[in-house]
Amino acid sequence: MEEQLGLERIKKLSAEVKDKAVLKIINYLLSRKDMNEKYLNEEKSLTQMIEFIKAKAKEKATNGVAMIEDDEVYSWAIHYFDESNKDLKISKTKSDVEVKEEKKSTVKKNKNWIPEGQLSLFD
Repeated sequence: MEEQLGLERIKKLSAEVKDKAVLKIINYLLSRKDMNEKYLNEEKSLTQMIEFIKAKAKEKATNGVAMIEDDEVYSWAIHYFDESNKDLKISKTKSDVEVKEEKKSTVKKNKNWIPEGQLSLFD
């Protein structure tokens, strides 16, 4: 059986997610076993993925309103993981969870992934 470490990483990062829209995107990501290796990229996070998707939706908005089909949102999520942050012109900003994890890792030197916390498309 082939190891699916990238899919496991997505599962762990999303462990505390409650937002139904975000969960729908995560379930789609988990269905894409062909993306397993891309999900291992540690420069990528679910929080940053949501920010990327929100920015794409804002580009489509007219008078602050946009209707985006699920398939288009899924394609943006895959695009986020498929391209480097440099190619996407995303600068790395640390989330609160990442800062906390850095503090923990200096004490424990633990390389396990931790959940990113509550994510929402509506923040």
